[in-house]
Amino acid sequence: MIASDRFVDFSGRRDAREALARVDERTFGDTGWVSLALKSCTEHLVPAIGSGNAHRVANAVRAIAHAPTLEQVEDVVTAACDAVLSDAYAARDSRSISLLADARTVVGLVIANLRERTEREAVAPYLLRETVDGYIRLVALVNKRMAERLDAVGNLSVRIGSVMQLPAPELLDVELAGRLHDIGMLSVAGAASVEDVVTDHVVAAENFLKSVPSLAHLAPIVRAHHERFDGQGTPDGLTGVEIPLASRIIAVAAAFVDSVTGSATQKATLPNRACQKIAVGAATRFDPDVVAATLELLRFRHRTNRSA
Repeated sequence: MIASDRFVDFSGRRDAREALARVDERTFGDTGWVSLALKSCTEHLVPAIGSGNAHRVANAVRAIAHAPTLEQVEDVVTAACDAVLSDAYAARDSRSISLLADARTVVGLVIANLRERTEREAVAPYLLRETVDGYIRLVALVNKRMAERLDAVGNLSVRIGSVMQLPAPELLDVELAGRLHDIGMLSVAGAASVEDVVTDHVVAAENFLKSVPSLAHLAPIVRAHHERFDGQGTPDGLTGVEIPLASRIIAVAAAFVDSVTGSATQKATLPNRACQKIAVGAATRFDPDVVAATLELLRFRHRTNRSA
């Protein structure tokens, strides 16, 4: 983790903005993706580097990973870092230089992970599903209700992703991560508070998935499923598109499933009421685009306050 006590507010610095503005888009070929990627670097990657939070840096890189090739992702991110680093050297700003060096390490790890994902896409999806099926069966031995809930969240998550027209590999990630998102709850029975339970169980799930090579790519998704769109979530305080899209989808799916099935602390509600609660959380707790897709899927008309 990058040391958070070395925060540098790159986002408000004129030299950082001007450095990125000087990057020549033509260097990367004739594609509209480049201008969007550089804008994302300005709005998300550079502030993430200044925050000193490795998870924010990683998710900022993943947010622009929909390039024609991974080489283009790496080239654009490298150019953005080089531009800011050049000005930091000119200003003899040692803190900025150190943070940028740390960020490059994170960027390299993310790019390597994305390459591994590309290779993994050649693995038959049914093999990954069989692996997850095995873990869900183990969960059922301890807590059958939890296993049923995990399956329900995974199934709804992939349906929401389908409405959002995600490509097949991302749909598979949403499905599998949704089915495993709360598996860390098995390890936090002795947590002191609700806040500890939320933080501890996502970290426990992340660490578990990291230990399973074929599922390790799901770890960042599961870690971030309690982040909020407004930045008030946990464990990293990610905001907006800094949160992996799959995590944003799972957050909405889990909220709906919990509302309609109830829990020890919450009475079950009708689907219509659950949709209302989700709609109210748009742009604060939830990604408004994910909320819109969910309400479309569930055929909910927010204005008329009834199901279609």
